[in-house]
Amino acid sequence: MAEERPNYICPRKTGPEVGVDLRRGAYRYPENAALVSAIIINWNGKELIENCVDSLLAQTYPNLEIVIVDNGSDDGSLEFIKQTYPQVKLIEYQSNKGFCHAINHGIRESSGTYILSLNNDVILQPSFLNELVGVISVDDTTGSATGKLLKAAPKNGEVEIDSVGHVIFNNRLAFDLGDGEIDNGEHNTAGYVFGACAAAGLYRRDMLEDVEINGEYFDEAFFAFLDDVDLSWRAQLRGWKCMFTPKATAHHYRGKTAGRGSKLVELNNYKNRYLMILKNDSLPAVVKNFHHFLLTDSCKTGALLFRCPEALQGWFDVVKEVPRTIAKRRLIQKTEKSANPRLKAFSRISIIANGLSGISSDQTGNTASFSQRIAPKDLIVLEF
Repeated sequence: MAEERPNYICPRKTGPEVGVDLRRGAYRYPENAALVSAIIINWNGKELIENCVDSLLAQTYPNLEIVIVDNGSDDGSLEFIKQTYPQVKLIEYQSNKGFCHAINHGIRESSGTYILSLNNDVILQPSFLNELVGVISVDDTTGSATGKLLKAAPKNGEVEIDSVGHVIFNNRLAFDLGDGEIDNGEHNTAGYVFGACAAAGLYRRDMLEDVEINGEYFDEAFFAFLDDVDLSWRAQLRGWKCMFTPKATAHHYRGKTAGRGSKLVELNNYKNRYLMILKNDSLPAVVKNFHHFLLTDSCKTGALLFRCPEALQGWFDVVKEVPRTIAKRRLIQKTEKSANPRLKAFSRISIIANGLSGISSDQTGNTASFSQRIAPKDLIVLEF
């Protein structure tokens, strides 16, 4: 008989009605609404974790489970979590296992229909989950959803965007769409994007189970960084969609934990891009875009020689992982839904900005209707 699992669900108030008004964007849920499991990865985040967890506890969504995975913190944050939040489920490691290993463990130990991946340096607005669950549940082929992440520290008094989803280019460099742009309404249109930033991304469990490889949802060979882009790529190959909504907002202190420009960040970003290409890309596409690769890799390698030469050691890890990565590639190719017409649209023309076959909305972010919206200014071409 299976061991009974403890109840870690935090109680929430429920709205007066049940249902979705797409025009107004007003989502209301019953008390028995689909469970969301929020999984926070913490590593020496004592100065961050309180605001992050408190923003989860303030969510208006009625059915929430909180799981915190601590990656061997030694700054007192583990003791703080135990003392302050006894209601959360806590998974402890003695050393830093990396984001991917930690979140995979958290997903396996959680019970939710939806999984919220959450960095400890993110603060959610109270309606964040309400809005994301609303858009992901409209269509059962939507496997993930992302909101508008804003930089926590304004620049010259103006609010900057951190991410409204992922964008990936012909040279296979991946970025957060909108990163560094002033939030002036340019990204107030809901629609499909390539993938969600895992700093605060909502994933359908069915999608995660569909794309997992050898029990791993996020590839643990990546350790951290670009793992969410890799997951999004695998999901696209399986025909899953990712929806962006500007009505779900959060603030992100990006780089507070790992430190932007550090060896940890630079090495894994450098290594993981090659692993991602080897796993998911096609040989004809690599040949077709070889000139993009050559120019980009020459510039990037040269820059790292001056900025962080230790990052180039990532090549040793790439070589070491080649046999396992090829084995993963074979599994991906066996299950790829290449006949999916929407996948062809993404892979040949592409993606990634405001509203590709998405939900259109006005500049206030109010959802208007489902419609086909493809405009040249909205597209960044990605050729496979």
